[in-house]
Amino acid sequence: MALNRKLRFEVFKRDSFTCQYCGRSAPEVLLEADHIKPVAKGGKDTILNLITACKDCNGGKSAVPLTDQTVLAKQKRQLAELQERKEQLEMMFEWQKSLMNLDDQAVDLAAKLFEELVSGQTVNDHGRKSLAKLIKKFGLAEVMEAMRTMASQYDLSTQEKIGIAFSKIGGICRLKSADPATREMFYIRGILRNRISYVNEGMVMFLLREAIDAGADIQKLKQLATEVRSWTQWRETLEDFIANQDNDEH
Repeated sequence: MALNRKLRFEVFKRDSFTCQYCGRSAPEVLLEADHIKPVAKGGKDTILNLITACKDCNGGKSAVPLTDQTVLAKQKRQLAELQERKEQLEMMFEWQKSLMNLDDQAVDLAAKLFEELVSGQTVNDHGRKSLAKLIKKFGLAEVMEAMRTMASQYDLSTQEKIGIAFSKIGGICRLKSADPATREMFYIRGILRNRISYVNEGMVMFLLREAIDAGADIQKLKQLATEVRSWTQWRETLEDFIANQDNDEH
């Protein structure tokens, strides 16, 4: 009776798709699963009674007979290897579990800090997932430092504002890794956002970059942000500056 495909595959895989008699391997040769103890003598269709052999060796043309002692030694090696693989898999599983525990502990620490900084608040599951992503990207220390910055710079007087502040933690982390000019631009945008009722935040960054490229002084841009009374006033001032610089160049 022919061996089923699954059993043959397990035998070939165990033997690395290599003939155990001559050492040749697929696809150089056609492989077969050979019974160590023939079926006619009571051998079973079990993985320990099967061995990978090429067609020539299995046909007896160039086979080197395996002694009982050789078969026993091979089986012992296979069992030892299987046990070692099992132990290594268990160790890898424990290692992964420990890493997951470390990740959870990091999120716990970040959530605890947020709850200390924002009295009466708790971090829900969605918030914990957000913190986990930020910690993975920036590290626990950076996230916790960004939280302290958030608590000192944002209005936390209402639930809605607390939610907005929490959403800025990632931006604060990114800002710290930005180049100096970009950090200054974000700082100026923050001044405007805190002083006037409406700010087109995307356009702020575009106009600031245009102004800086046109030669605007960063300190004067900061001063302007503390003096203007509306978004329109600030926008028109920067647009006039950029236009005048373009005219001077032409």
